[in-house]
Amino acid sequence: MIRRRERHASAETSGAAGFILVNAEEQRVLSLERTFDRLIHTGSRRLSNRLHFVTALAHSSALEEHDGDDNDLFGRIAALGFDDRPAFIYVPSEDGSSLSYYPKGTRTDEVRYVELNFGKIAEEEVLATLEAIYRSELCTPDNMGPIKLWEKPEKWHPVEQAERTVQQMIRHALVGRFMWCTIRQEQAGKVGRTDLEIVDDRTGPAGTIYHHALLELKVLRSFGSTGAPYSQDAVNDAIIEGVNQANAYGVANNSLIRMLCCFDMRKDDPGDDATFVHVKDRAATFSIRLKRWYLYRSSQDWRDACAERKLAAASAPKNKG
Repeated sequence: MIRRRERHASAETSGAAGFILVNAEEQRVLSLERTFDRLIHTGSRRLSNRLHFVTALAHSSALEEHDGDDNDLFGRIAALGFDDRPAFIYVPSEDGSSLSYYPKGTRTDEVRYVELNFGKIAEEEVLATLEAIYRSELCTPDNMGPIKLWEKPEKWHPVEQAERTVQQMIRHALVGRFMWCTIRQEQAGKVGRTDLEIVDDRTGPAGTIYHHALLELKVLRSFGSTGAPYSQDAVNDAIIEGVNQANAYGVANNSLIRMLCCFDMRKDDPGDDATFVHVKDRAATFSIRLKRWYLYRSSQDWRDACAERKLAAASAPKNKG
């Protein structure tokens, strides 16, 4: 909606706008004393100097005019009793507009900045998102809440649906980072079923779709959920399959970035080189990015590994050149 407005010939370059997320019934009640615009999503309507009450789809708005400055907008939201609702604050400008997301409402300082200069997504942005969800959620079982990846961590047994669980967590992270895109999962096609795709089917001209990234996910195991062992050959075959899938799906969808993301739950951490040595040339030929994250069975193992890495780095020969 905002991107469409920014491309419109009559787009405004000043005046803040607020967007408060409400449910359909709340929007209906709010619209009784406000202007109700069903075409706000088209980009042809003025957004600035207004406070909008929208549902998650943002197809329509119960709106009121706002003549104050940016700070007054926060005051108005608080006066209406909606400062605890998820909200977006949009500030258009000739020098570059800004869009800020307040997931816990404008009464808090928790804010995320949303990129408005939509274009090609860099591989570094995708990797940074994956690294963030790994460090905040996946690296150890601690503080994962009701979601779990380990059936018996003391024996290195993952849950039966480990790949699907990782997929859902990664998907949610990508949704939060690339809000202007659709994160597709389990899309069936002639060559098989993809794991995750980052697709922009919203911000370009009508009928335009940008396939930014294709992510194939694999969980590497020493054991199954019941304790049945996985051989090294089985792990190697799974990685080969992952490279082939990332290539086939990436070609079929014309994806700009094609990645195989391995989440390693094996008993020992062999490192990236040993894990991918048998597919290095294959991945290079297919232009597949190989990435791996090792999942520790406990926070104690994580701390021990961090300490060992630091000691190894400290004792490594110094380059005198």
